[in-house]
Amino acid sequence: MTPRGLSATDIRRRNRSGILRLIHRHGALARNDLAGALGLTRASVTILSGELLDEGLLEEAGSSGPGGKAGRRKVFLRIRPGAGKLIGAGVEPDRLQVLVTDLAGRVLGVRELPPGDFAGPGAGGHPGPDSREGSRKAEPGARLAEAVLGSASDILGEAGPAAAGVVGAGLGVTGRVDPGTGTCLREPRIWDVPVSLAAPLAAALGVPVSVDNNVRALALAELLLTEARRDPPPGLLFVKYGPGVGGAWTAGGPPWAGAQNRAGEIGHTLVEADGPVCPMCGRRGCLESLVSLGALRARFGRGDRGRGNGIETLLDRLDREDPAGYSLLAARFARALGNAIELLDPSRVALYGLPFRDEALLGQIASRVESTGRPCEIRRSGLDPALPALGGAALALDRFLEAGGELGVTKIAASGGR
Repeated sequence: MTPRGLSATDIRRRNRSGILRLIHRHGALARNDLAGALGLTRASVTILSGELLDEGLLEEAGSSGPGGKAGRRKVFLRIRPGAGKLIGAGVEPDRLQVLVTDLAGRVLGVRELPPGDFAGPGAGGHPGPDSREGSRKAEPGARLAEAVLGSASDILGEAGPAAAGVVGAGLGVTGRVDPGTGTCLREPRIWDVPVSLAAPLAAALGVPVSVDNNVRALALAELLLTEARRDPPPGLLFVKYGPGVGGAWTAGGPPWAGAQNRAGEIGHTLVEADGPVCPMCGRRGCLESLVSLGALRARFGRGDRGRGNGIETLLDRLDREDPAGYSLLAARFARALGNAIELLDPSRVALYGLPFRDEALLGQIASRVESTGRPCEIRRSGLDPALPALGGAALALDRFLEAGGELGVTKIAASGGR
């Protein structure tokens, strides 16, 4: 009997989604195991998996020895990585990164653009002198969509994303983002006003598009594209460091945006009563105002944005020239983490960003937080901090899995005849 409010089509899509999500999590599963985990009959799983095999989304992946009363061998199924491609994009105040992955998350190509190629007029950036006239006049969302399309097409080498087998795209952007509407509500470092991003990007790419805050997107990537997918933590606090500090948290599901799309703002929690005023939140003594790239540049009296003035370089300089100041920075970071852990009670904290490649900083922060005695694992993120656009790819993958792979079925079939 079909549950109230769900059509037979809804049930079919939900069950296809369950199959794909379980196989994605475990790598490969047999039909009997899928049936048991999902509470479905083996016949139902056989029919649905047959559809997915016919569509090219699944493939057989070997078998086990004899099992069961009939002595049948288990035939394992896995998602075929080449069945589709995903476009991931990441927007930060100083760059746009675009990459393409397969369905297993393997990166097929990466491109980066400066803010002059996508940012709107205002504090975040201006069109460069080589920008085309039409691009200068376009709405900010359309300009960004044009930049993403150009970079993705350069990687794909095809007439368009759909022709190249792209089944979805995702965009992670700094600032306050409404994932429901795909709108960046506030990011004064890039745009002066709220900017609609999902609609123009979907129109440009011709594929389904998801948009969210960059840290929430990266937290999702931690759960979908790293080894954490095999044994996801029941509670995850994901913290990004560099150039500012951002956070996201999950409780057995996708990252929570919050009532006002501001959940996880650990960087703007207060750690020093007499600290400096934060230019972003306006409060005194928040973590970001004390440990961000901007704070470090101000400390050393350098305002340029050259490669030699990045956050890793300045943290190394702080460690060499002022060990006490370096230790204080770690202590402040640990204080904010400790407060978040007490409030959210996660089972794991994942620290993401270029600064955490430094074992010394990671160790100092973790040791101070763990002294609270709360049983919480603190570890480096499994994501490559040089690829923030993986957050966008994770958004696209999550939507594809949630739809039971049906977002891209028509496009996969159509691309074969072109």
